Amino acid sequence: MTLCIAWIREMPESEELIFATDSTLTGGEKWNHGVKLFELPRKDCLLCFAGETHRAYPLILNLISTIKHNDELQNPALDIQDVLYGIVDIFTELVNSIFDKPNGDVSDIGGEAKFLFGGWSWKQSRFRIWRLYYSADAKGFLQTEETANQKSRVCIFLGDPETADDNIAEEAAKRYKEELINRDKFDGKLDMEPLSVLVEICRDKTIREVDGALQIGKVYKSGTTEFFGVMWQSVEGNPTFLGKIYDKHYKPRVRYFDPDTCEIIEESIPKSLANIEDFNGTNDYDFLKTCYSQEDNFLKQDLSERERVKLISMFHEHSYGQFLKEAEKNLNLEVPIAVQKDGE
Repeated sequence: MTLCIAWIREMPESEELIFATDSTLTGGEKWNHGVKLFELPRKDCLLCFAGETHRAYPLILNLISTIKHNDELQNPALDIQDVLYGIVDIFTELVNSIFDKPNGDVSDIGGEAKFLFGGWSWKQSRFRIWRLYYSADAKGFLQTEETANQKSRVCIFLGDPETADDNIAEEAAKRYKEELINRDKFDGKLDMEPLSVLVEICRDKTIREVDGALQIGKVYKSGTTEFFGVMWQSVEGNPTFLGKIYDKHYKPRVRYFDPDTCEIIEESIPKSLANIEDFNGTNDYDFLKTCYSQEDNFLKQDLSERERVKLISMFHEHSYGQFLKEAEKNLNLEVPIAVQKDGE
């Protein structure tokens, strides 16, 4: 069983499309490190799936290979809706080529997996999300746009096919409404509430089939994507990325979410820099003076994300440089001095 969520996060200055899912694969066994969220060879869209892994993976891998070697599908001038049509055609062709199924019945073979696909449409200047599912009557995949009528508070839940004993998508939608009520945000803008629901369900030990660390990706209006890691199961836990657990020293160089706050973990920047003159004579001195108030050396509040990243990198380099100097100094002090003996 799987739980995938896609929603449009509404912020004061912009919007972004977020996909998130658990990492569990089941089918006689349970594996908590399965990739369910995929970046395609073009960077303005994301794809995730629910259902049978043995059906979804061949479709997705064939799709990635096809786009990679198809100049038209890779062309950023091709709108996301036209990419969708290409995906539907590819999935339909692949499923209809299946034969020699053990029980001989291939009438609904494609219904074993469902997909969420979404991205930025430059033609309509908005994010768009579709469900992709197989229709035995049509003998192929069909799509339903979930963003066609909704203008705000767009949040889509995808669970395993409705033939499953427990409809996890319905349970997630119920908890999502409760989350909005608890936060008194039923009429407000949609932020990270859907992610809170996914965290809660993944931690729920009574739901065996939805488990593992979260997988999170975003699509921006610039037509680019970003994937995130998660500290799991809490900020004190291990760094994970696309379901895999990493050693903290060898983790992927991506930004990480705190599952308790559903916020990106930002490295702290000194609020005040009394020793700013220590940087005098370096290439970074003038930049530092633009980030800290010249009256009291306090950090300015309106820094851009790029400025914050640069500051963190500068302080890392400065601290490491100071560490090396101190280590070299201590090393020199520990070098033994030869003592001259009498008669020598």
